[in-house]
Parts: sequence; C-alpha cells; structure tokens
Amino acid sequence: MARLVTVVNRTNEPLQGTWAGKPYDIPPGESTFSVIQAEAFRRQNPVMGSGDPRQTEIGMTGKMEYKLGIKEYGHPCDPISGKSQGVERWDRTKLVGARPSEVVAGDNGIYSGRDVASGSFTPNTAFTKA
Repeated sequence: MARLVTVVNRTNEPLQGTWAGKPYDIPPGESTFSVIQAEAFRRQNPVMGSGDPRQTEIGMTGKMEYKLGIKEYGHPCDPISGKSQGVERWDRTKLVGARPSEVVAGDNGIYSGRDVASGSFTPNTAFTKA
C-alpha cells in the first residue's frame, strides 16, 4: 500500500498537479496524497523566479522555492505571498545581453528545430520566443 503524506498548498488559490496523465486539483491548505504523487506535484509548482540567484534584492536566495510543502519532510508550509512576480525560473531581464522571452499559446510544443525550420508543424503549436 502507498504511504500517504500531508501536502500543504501554501497559496490562496487551487493548484494543479498531473500524475499518470491525470490532472489533480490541490486546494489551499492541507491535502493527502501518496508520497510519489506529492513529490511530483511539488516539483510541478515552483515559485517562478525563486531559482534566480540574482534576485537577492527581493529576498530570494537562488534556492528553489515551491508553492507546495510536504509536512512529513519538513518542507516550508507557511503561507506565501506574491514574493516572486516572475514567470520563469530565472529573471532573464537581469542577465547581461539576454533577449526577453515570449510564450506563444498553442497545444503542446513538442517539435524539433528541424520541424520549425521546415514548417512541418501545425499553426496552433506553442513555442517560446527567446
């Protein structure tokens, strides 16, 4: 039987996690999931921008921070506020010479550079412009 752990959604909004191709809603507060699901859901919900070591001016440490904590593992389970406003793990605006990125809506984005160059992809496909 799978060991269950307590997952804490540290935000005020429901979060999503995917396990075995099935989406799961994770409500604010405490929920119970199997260990393997809990670990996957946590990795799927980082605080965007928290992995950027250049963001020390807003209290970031460069260590990844997550919107979910697992109580039994001693993860931070305190509520988080809007500490990070970024949409990427690294704030590219702080990188010297980096171009801004733009996410283009689409269905899956699973194409190679060769597909893009040949034009063999469908027009509703997502790519990140960088």
